[in-house]
Amino acid sequence: MKVEIGNLGVLRRAEFSLGDLTIICGRNNTGKTYATYALYGFLNGWQEHVELAETIRIADGKIEELDLRLVSRRWLPAAQHRTA
Repeated sequence: MKVEIGNLGVLRRAEFSLGDLTIICGRNNTGKTYATYALYGFLNGWQEHVELAETIRIADGKIEELDLRLVSRRWLPAAQHRTA
């Protein structure tokens, strides 16, 4: 999974990929904690704050196109929130 973070604390832009074991290292005060807290917060709470919209096109039994969008519910009127 590719992760991109921007404009968070001291981070202007960060990009990294997650694997079975991912180690984030660097000098002090470079945003490592901001990046890991942001990732943790997203993975543990995104369902409450965003709506997942997906479009999948399959051809010959293979995924040809996959488009995932996360839309923040924060700016939608309460009546438009979907519940699962």
